[in-house]
Amino acid sequence: MTSPEPSVRNAARLAYKALHTALSPINDAEYRELLALYRADPVFHRHVEDVVTGLELQILDSTESRGLVVVPASRESRFSVRLADIRAGMSPDQKAALVLAHVAIAAVFFPTTDVLDDDNYSPPPSSLAACRDTLYALARRLKETTDLPADIPPELAPGWDAIAALPMAIPAGQRASASSVVGVVKIALNHMLQNGLVRLDREAVDDTAATYTPTHRLRVQLRELALRRLYEMAQLVTPVAKVD
Repeated sequence: MTSPEPSVRNAARLAYKALHTALSPINDAEYRELLALYRADPVFHRHVEDVVTGLELQILDSTESRGLVVVPASRESRFSVRLADIRAGMSPDQKAALVLAHVAIAAVFFPTTDVLDDDNYSPPPSSLAACRDTLYALARRLKETTDLPADIPPELAPGWDAIAALPMAIPAGQRASASSVVGVVKIALNHMLQNGLVRLDREAVDDTAATYTPTHRLRVQLRELALRRLYEMAQLVTPVAKVD
């Protein structure tokens, strides 16, 4: 088998693989070979960094089994997600609520900074119900706080007002809508599932009993989280969840 050349074209190919969050080097031979070359060849390593930088991305991590983890380098990056980009058809307050849901879910998986920084820690599966409870508690806390940290964007305020006013759940057929706290969490989990941030651990007839586990990609991205104080506030209200 011929090893790939340390070319700019192959560097772009590796960046392309990294952008496909569902791909894994374990199941993709080309990805695995390019990743090995990136880790072993200084010239190719620089090519990859140049390509990624030119795309307004940055590399957060690279491992043989998990691949290359890339994220937007700034808010101006074409790959950066803004409130206006989230789920067409949702109102601004629903989009803000969805951002809060992502933060609450992350806090359920990693309730302390110590476990977030510990690569040997494997978060247990967490239920949609635990994420729901954390999101609602976070929204109530934010709504009742008069002196918010400066790094929490004011455009998120309609989000916690919306969550605090929503019913916890509505009839089963509408769970994946933004009309309930459960629905908002379900939408967020589906988005995270599609982008390689969580895995569905166990399905259930009752959506709130379904369990999920985070991926390494989520852990790495959380370490670079810009909304650090918001995440810390979510950690403070995270309940201790037990999964049967």
